[in-house]
Amino acid sequence: MDLSLRANNKLISITKWMILLMILIIPIQVTIFLISPMPETPLLWLELFGNNPLLGLLHMDFLYIINNTFLIFFYVVLFITLKKDGDISWLNIALITGIIGAILYYASNRSIEMLYLANRYFETTDITLKTSYLATAEIYLDIWKGTAFNIYYVLSAISLLAFSLIMLKSSFYSRKTAYFGLVSGILMIIPSSVGMIGMISALLSLIPWIGFSFLVMLRLFKLKNEGLQNEDQS
Repeated sequence: MDLSLRANNKLISITKWMILLMILIIPIQVTIFLISPMPETPLLWLELFGNNPLLGLLHMDFLYIINNTFLIFFYVVLFITLKKDGDISWLNIALITGIIGAILYYASNRSIEMLYLANRYFETTDITLKTSYLATAEIYLDIWKGTAFNIYYVLSAISLLAFSLIMLKSSFYSRKTAYFGLVSGILMIIPSSVGMIGMISALLSLIPWIGFSFLVMLRLFKLKNEGLQNEDQS
């Protein structure tokens, strides 16, 4: 497999736009949380999905399903651009943990299932079925912030820390980029599901994460087709 910059020019071109979309998703998601408080009970979740399906999906982090898809591309491009300067074993660890973490997020999110469940809940008048659907909603909410989610969060932090440490010795990225990544990775060690401290840590981690992503994106935009060969050889 050719992992040179020239051979992966199209992948890099696509990924830099994905990174931009990832950055834009963050303020959208934060704004939604600030404007509309998150439901506190399974019944309120079902009512939210029943009354406003789009808001229900957004509140249940549907945008982060898209975000984590982009994130896999991001990890691969980081691997390609750092392979010249980094220890291949640590790069492999960073890439593998990052991809596994992103995939685990798909398993944790139950936003589509909750949408279907809400439709069934409000379509029936059978009390037994309503009770069953309500219990299922509670299970979905537990899964959403359960094992897969917490492992995703920790693996993502490990991946970001590994990439950032390698980046400190890189000639491709600036040390400032690496420092942003390190700060964000440290703050991400505590999953957002771990009470108030987790939520605060998660929100704070977004600030350096935006800085990290923005600087990586700018570096990728500076690559020009005619300069890729020089980048590979430098």
